[in-house]
Amino acid sequence: MKKVIVYCFALLLIATVGCQKESLNLEETETAKETEIIQKGGYTNTSNSQSNELVILYPDGTTEAEKILKRAEYNVLEFKKCECADPDLELWIFSKEETSSGGGLEEKKHVARGDGGIEGVEYNPNIKIHEDLFIGVGGLGNTNDGLLKTVNVNQGVTVAVLDSGIMYDYEGFTTPFLYNSGQDACSNNGYNDLFGWNFVDENNNPYDNHRGRHGTIVSSLIASQLEAANVDYQILPVKVADQAGNIRYFDALCGFQYAANKPDVNIINMSFGWNNYERELLEKFIDEAPEILVVTSAGNKGLNNDITPHYPSSYEAENIFAIAALRAHNIQNTGGNGSLIDIYGSPNSNSGLASFSNRGTYSVDIAAPGENLPFTYNNEIFYVNGTSYSSALTSGYSGTLYVTGMTGISLKTTVIENCEYDPSLSEIQYSKHIPE
Repeated sequence: MKKVIVYCFALLLIATVGCQKESLNLEETETAKETEIIQKGGYTNTSNSQSNELVILYPDGTTEAEKILKRAEYNVLEFKKCECADPDLELWIFSKEETSSGGGLEEKKHVARGDGGIEGVEYNPNIKIHEDLFIGVGGLGNTNDGLLKTVNVNQGVTVAVLDSGIMYDYEGFTTPFLYNSGQDACSNNGYNDLFGWNFVDENNNPYDNHRGRHGTIVSSLIASQLEAANVDYQILPVKVADQAGNIRYFDALCGFQYAANKPDVNIINMSFGWNNYERELLEKFIDEAPEILVVTSAGNKGLNNDITPHYPSSYEAENIFAIAALRAHNIQNTGGNGSLIDIYGSPNSNSGLASFSNRGTYSVDIAAPGENLPFTYNNEIFYVNGTSYSSALTSGYSGTLYVTGMTGISLKTTVIENCEYDPSLSEIQYSKHIPE
């Protein structure tokens, strides 16, 4: 009888609530107003503040009628669904007037935490990928170019890259390498999933328009490892960062769930992060995907993550792989038209880690090259730095060791076993780095 009443009431609400605009107009909403600390070659860390948005996770099995009632109960102005990823994940947007008075958003969050009809609730902060250097001016990309670089059949290992997308027309991508979504494609907003998804613009064109081409650099480093080992692979681009490198936490969650739900994905690379605030929903989703190895960058502030946690790399899930950056053996003499970006000056000669790299004997696992790495763009060589790229190289190396049926945990163990020990890496857990 209770369900009958719920459904009847829901039908009455559809006329007024069900027609709400689901897509966000970013000019009319605001992400969390947070203090930003920009790290060269890395990301921006954020601290909580108030805004007019909450990320909501409904309990499994919640019906659409029940969701309509719940939005009405909390006086939600607009909402955004996590299409093609997780039907129980939503972004709620409230009027700015309502959240700026009284307890505001904090009070709504507090009430929602005690609500049995809501499983999880968090703020929606901004995470910033800060480009090492200016490389390009953006661009829109064309899905037809992406289709030309899509594999006919997914085979071998699949690496999903949560980042700013991929330039399909990048000169370094000469053969098909993009994931083929034909067997598990989704549709949303009039678009069909082809080879990845753009959660920023809510379409099927995950093209990298980031000024620093962060996602393209990360993807090219992953591909370089796999191609050198002659391994069958495909990369699934999941665009969660916009042209300026901003990642809305909600988009990161949707992107992760999208990748984790793809049956062929074995590794997820996340070359971004933040300090201090744990963000429990992302940790929950990672815990629920033990079959996938989640490779993360340790951060670029030279901090000890055991003392100042850096997320997602500091999550305690067994399938999380936290990667530091090795100190370059030789400082590159760029000369000519090359560009060297030196983040924090010369390396610390007493450590095998780059001076900018975060570390931690408990919270950081291994290291990989991440200083003065060459990247060719428009026939010019740039040298990039950051644990973003150490993470990428580790994802690629992990893919070379993947064997069908491996869980994320077993793949992590296999990678560690095949890494090289170096006593100068005593500041990280295993004192090892991937083979150079």
